[in-house]
Parts: sequence; structure tokens; C-alpha cells
Amino acid sequence: MHSVAPRNPVKILCDFRHEALEGSVPALLTTNGTVLCSHGGRVTLIPRQTQVQATSGQVLCEPDLVGAPIVGCPVAPSPGSKPCTTVVSTLPGSTSLKVVVGGRPAYTASVSGLTDGVPPGSIMVVDPGAPTIQV
Repeated sequence: MHSVAPRNPVKILCDFRHEALEGSVPALLTTNGTVLCSHGGRVTLIPRQTQVQATSGQVLCEPDLVGAPIVGCPVAPSPGSKPCTTVVSTLPGSTSLKVVVGGRPAYTASVSGLTDGVPPGSIMVVDPGAPTIQV
């Protein structure tokens, strides 16, 4: 476990992989962030860990988003459509290669995934909730 005091006011306590010792860590997705479905419904961010924070929000890790509820998707139910209600998967490239929390890679601002909407919707980060961190 490494304790890192970055050059900005963010403080993170977690396991860093060896390549993370220089440069910057991408913006991490935290419970302070905002993730929406492609129609504007809000993904409820529920972390499975509460020990590691960045900018006062818990860091979200793989697979925290899978199964996350989506509230307020405006797609009207019809024979050919269904509003997004749940995140069903995240896609490769959604996690940090540098930050691991409790053995699980942390999600970054580039997280992408699919919903259970019909047709399937995607998810996108509007605000990750934590800035890029210089280490």
C-alpha cells in the first residue's frame, strides 16, 4: 500500500502498479462524478469499497458499474423500445492501468459501457468527480 500526496490537493491511498510511479494518473471516476446513459438517464454510482477516496468521493473500481441502476432515462416504452434501467457491461479500456484498489482496477473518465435499453444504450462520463493526479 502506497500513500501518495500528489502535487494538487487530492490525496489517494491505494496500490499503484510499478509503472505508475512517474507521470500522472488519469482522472478517476468517483462517487462525486456524473455518468449518463446516451439518452440522459443518470447512472447511480455505488462503490463496493469505501476506503479509497479522491476529492472526497469513493473511487469506483471494476465491476462497480455493472448492475448499477439508471434513473430518468426518457425513452418511452413501446413494442420496439425500452428505457435504460441498468448498466449491463463496461468495455475494455474503461479502467486504469496504473491504479488498483483492493486488487481491482479503478475506473477512469474514459469508462464506456452498455445499458439494458432497447435498443441498447451506451454510458458516458460527464464529470469523473476527481481530477488527473500528478505523482
